Amino acid sequence: MKNKQFIFGLLLNGLIAQSGSNQIVVEETMFMDAPYVGEITTTNIKYAADGLYREETQMEVGSFFIRMAMGGNQKYGSILDGKKELRTVYNLKEEEYAQENFEGIRNNDGAPTLKGMENSFGRGGGNSNQNNNDSEEDESDDNGGEDESNDNNEVNSGFERTISDNFEEIGGFKATKVTTKMMGNQGPVFIEEWFTTDTTLFKYVSDIKTELVVSYGGENQQSPRSFSEMMLTNQGHEFESIDGRMVKYKMERKDEDDDDGFKMLWQIKSAKKMPFNRSDFELPKDHKKVDKLD
Repeated sequence: MKNKQFIFGLLLNGLIAQSGSNQIVVEETMFMDAPYVGEITTTNIKYAADGLYREETQMEVGSFFIRMAMGGNQKYGSILDGKKELRTVYNLKEEEYAQENFEGIRNNDGAPTLKGMENSFGRGGGNSNQNNNDSEEDESDDNGGEDESNDNNEVNSGFERTISDNFEEIGGFKATKVTTKMMGNQGPVFIEEWFTTDTTLFKYVSDIKTELVVSYGGENQQSPRSFSEMMLTNQGHEFESIDGRMVKYKMERKDEDDDDGFKMLWQIKSAKKMPFNRSDFELPKDHKKVDKLD
């Protein structure tokens, strides 16, 4: 059965890329509510086609003071063009963009010299392979919150974990829910994660981005496929895992008094194959080119 799914995935990947006539568009959302920071909502859209990748994020901050400190709500992104060998970072709010060619990045040991705003807050949904690396710059440490397992004052006393026998539909995908409760002296951490084995569209997007980053000498790294598995592994626990890619997670931490603390919810809203649209990989003509973004 797994061999048939693998062969089907290879065939579908080929059909997606065929003649450059299609593109994949993936939309994700994330909500975070943290002490002293308040509520932050991000919407992330990824576009991938043959030799082209774009990622755009819109961030809305609930707290007036945090929002003002950040200069208001933000909308920003980056474009990788393998045909032109060009990397573009942009700020839609300021209507500005900056560019660098792949050759310049290669001469800088594969590290882009232009810094965008990609790493402001994390995103989930790592690859279905637990040890796979896959992101443009530095998302491996960018999980939208602290690594609970590395808290020096944390004393862990065990965990509870259940895997549902039923499927739920998340963003158009059949997914299996995994619930993990981790106990500690600073209060319990509740993690709910949903995984799908229908990973072909996500793999195509990941492969396109990887191909482009590697072409300028960069190294792709990706957020963990599962935050609960990462934390359990770091704490030396043995646990049951399931195959697939995460399409939704919810993480909540209670304090010692069982009051609400840190909350985070991320999920895939949609992932679709669409006819290729060149304008999805271009910026408006009236945007101003600058040397670098502020």
